[in-house]
Amino acid sequence: MSLQDGEARAVLMRAVLYMAVATFLFATMNALAKYIMITPGGASIGALQVTFCRYLSGTIFLLPVLLWARVVPRTRHPEKYALRAGFGAAGVVLMFLAFQTIPLANATAIGFSSPIFTMILAVLFLGERAGRMRWLAAAIGFSGVIAIAGPDGNVLNTGSLIAIASALCMGVEVAALKWVSRLGDKPLVMLFMGNFLGAVLVAPFAIPTWVWPEPWQWLPLAGTGLVAIVGQRLTLTAMTTADASFVAPLLYATMIFSGLYGVLLFGEVPGWSLYAGMALIIASGLMLARSAR
Repeated sequence: MSLQDGEARAVLMRAVLYMAVATFLFATMNALAKYIMITPGGASIGALQVTFCRYLSGTIFLLPVLLWARVVPRTRHPEKYALRAGFGAAGVVLMFLAFQTIPLANATAIGFSSPIFTMILAVLFLGERAGRMRWLAAAIGFSGVIAIAGPDGNVLNTGSLIAIASALCMGVEVAALKWVSRLGDKPLVMLFMGNFLGAVLVAPFAIPTWVWPEPWQWLPLAGTGLVAIVGQRLTLTAMTTADASFVAPLLYATMIFSGLYGVLLFGEVPGWSLYAGMALIIASGLMLARSAR
């Protein structure tokens, strides 16, 4: 193996390491949110309040980073960021609601169908083209969602429908992110705007129903924001280290970590339909990534 090949392999291994940590942190955020909402012995905190705390703590943790980087979070298009943040916050609220009614791994896996909605929205509103391969990938992904949502034939159960709605919102957010990324703002500004505007938009709904947390609940509430922004930063680092087409499929490891959290913390036992649905959704995502290249 030549020196150049060794350096290339080292770059790819660093990207894999970054994404392994990032996906573990994303699964940790989901597990923290579910733990706060369903664990007895604490205040009855709902999905809106957890989402608000996630965005608020993320904003607070980003402030010293902005100061250190000497970046002013300023943009000429706040309305576009607000649109993206609105759908992103709605997706998070709905996903946290789903965690209360269906297993963590199931909700997370259904959430990973969001690229399908992103593709459809990009075709409809951003002028992108989709060939037969991409539509086939979308159909495969939807079949995976159905396998997870209704293993007993009951696809229309509440938790699964909420998770599908969350995936739709997240798909709109990613499509909006493509739109926002064309504005030329720095990634750190985009990250801050997403968290700050998310907190602002959720606040009017979360504050009127605010329940004062127990002392032990403050740490996981703050932790949701911290692990989210660190995971996002590691993902950006991985994508600047290696090709996005190599990095993006690694995000599916979030489903594995979520499944482990579900078993270890919440006693959730995965069924065959979850594995089958995850395989179909992953295959769909890989096909979409390949066709996008």
